[in-house]
Amino acid sequence: AKKGRHEFTFGMGAILDNPFLRYELAQFRYNYHFRETFAVELSYQYAFNQQKSLIGQLEGIQCAPGEFFDEDGNDLSNVPGACGVSFSSPPDPFVHTYIANLVWSPIYGKFSIFSRKIYHFDLFFTAGAGYYDTERSGYIGFNAGLGGKIFLNDWLAFRGEIRNLTVKEGAPFNNIVNNRVISVGFSVFAPFKNKREK
Repeated sequence: AKKGRHEFTFGMGAILDNPFLRYELAQFRYNYHFRETFAVELSYQYAFNQQKSLIGQLEGIQCAPGEFFDEDGNDLSNVPGACGVSFSSPPDPFVHTYIANLVWSPIYGKFSIFSRKIYHFDLFFTAGAGYYDTERSGYIGFNAGLGGKIFLNDWLAFRGEIRNLTVKEGAPFNNIVNNRVISVGFSVFAPFKNKREK
């Protein structure tokens, strides 16, 4: 039973489909279950990022021999990266993310492993909005996702989920992007003992 309980989740995640940046995420989530199937969630995540090799490849494009020349008539094919893409401003990755969501858990049940131990689980949907604090600025964004929890005992659960973050990226791209986040973690429930309804 989750009604009236607090859920604290410690997890990690990754964004793998951003074409220019690779993200690893440290995450903390707090849920209050005001009903058995509904909860409010506040979350924070810190993002570590690295530029993907695509940026270096774009900056290092070589000129075709005999096609591009400088003002003095010198062939630019001998100049490394002379025809590469020059970013007036590097990508602006997000660092801190603050999100508020509503969580709906319409599916729950239990299963057994080799008829020895019974585990309870639930599946949930979540959606909300948040503030994405980047290295140079910040943006309002939206997210939606789905996930599940497997309860290891009355107060501990394994949690996995996938979310889509919709946010406007800063210069040089200045467009709205969707980043898929894959996350895993463990949830601790308080109070430790659940109150079973009669």
